Amino acid sequence: MTIIKDDMGRLLDAGVKTLFYKAYETAPAQYDGIVTVVPSSTNSEDYSWLGALPTMREWTDERIPRGLIEHEFTITNKDWEVTIAVDRNVIEDDQYGQLKARISAMAEEARRHIDELVFELLASGFAGVCYDGQPFFDTDHPDGVGGTQSNKGTDALSATAYGATRAAMMKFADDQGRVMGVVPDALVVPPELEETARQVLNSDFYPETGYEHIGNPWKGSATLVVSPYLPDADDWFLLCTSRAVRPLVLQMRREVTFNALEGQSEGGFMRKRYLYGADARYNVGYGPWQFAYGSSVST
Repeated sequence: MTIIKDDMGRLLDAGVKTLFYKAYETAPAQYDGIVTVVPSSTNSEDYSWLGALPTMREWTDERIPRGLIEHEFTITNKDWEVTIAVDRNVIEDDQYGQLKARISAMAEEARRHIDELVFELLASGFAGVCYDGQPFFDTDHPDGVGGTQSNKGTDALSATAYGATRAAMMKFADDQGRVMGVVPDALVVPPELEETARQVLNSDFYPETGYEHIGNPWKGSATLVVSPYLPDADDWFLLCTSRAVRPLVLQMRREVTFNALEGQSEGGFMRKRYLYGADARYNVGYGPWQFAYGSSVST
């Protein structure tokens, strides 16, 4: 089969581009449920507002606008790309199945990359700094009234530790000392803790020795997220994801786009290669620490 320039344009427009976006949209991803997607219009965005979420008060005289607490926290966008080279013979020999497989794999990689960024960010929260200048998971976040709060633990995952962590999160206050009413609903673990996590969340009876005939109060209390991008086999995380603002931010400057450089390119002319690529501009960062609790068992 002879491929001319018009045929190549038809091949791309009618099939490859559509294939990429379909594969990207249907690729499995876990980050959707734990991030706030924030559209970005500049190189970086300011998140000073994270320290002062609005609260209702009795209206007795005049409105009192809630000003922003003075925090400096920005997320700077980064550029990302993935590109493949396809030998011209693959297309000339009408081996569309090979091209289709490679384009689909590229789309899946673009989707997977966000998962990797998000969960690596979560895992690094014991050192990574959030809006109040403290590590995202820390033992002395200010509570706005002169005291401190902790969203960091060291207990191994168990039903008892899970219950204590839920209770602690429900008492978290904002930077003005007001209880936020946090209700955790997502348990995030590495693959090594999946069995223990499923016992905590799914067992009919309390999954600890000596309590085999007592009902499990935590059954169905959270969604389980098992991520291979959590490097420590013992660390685990409890998140509140039901609020308008979630514990992690995905800042999207430009969505993933697909492009092709075909036969008229230097690669096509000199090395009979066609180039297909995807690129995007985004980054991830920490949201309100009150919506997350991390247990670093090794510390």
